Amino acid sequence: MGLSATRIGEPMRRDRLLLIIAFATALLTLLGAVGESLGMDRLLKSNTSKKRTHVLFRQGCMLYELIPNMPEHRLTPLLKKFADAVTKAGLFTPDVAA
Repeated sequence: MGLSATRIGEPMRRDRLLLIIAFATALLTLLGAVGESLGMDRLLKSNTSKKRTHVLFRQGCMLYELIPNMPEHRLTPLLKKFADAVTKAGLFTPDVAA
């Protein structure tokens, strides 16, 4: 994760950084899965292969980079399905029982 080249003096700071990295990785992988389910993975491939050529994390990174210039007719379904997937995962919803 690139931390071998850095020095972080405080273990708590390092742990917070690792938590942020874990959240970012999970969300980008989820974005890649949503994009693939919508068929957007075919726009990311340069060949005509029928199988997956990029892992879901990489697809999520590529889609994230494309979001600012993505046409509205592609962006809206992606964001709606991504919001549904995040809600379904239940990781980012407040726990009412707590």
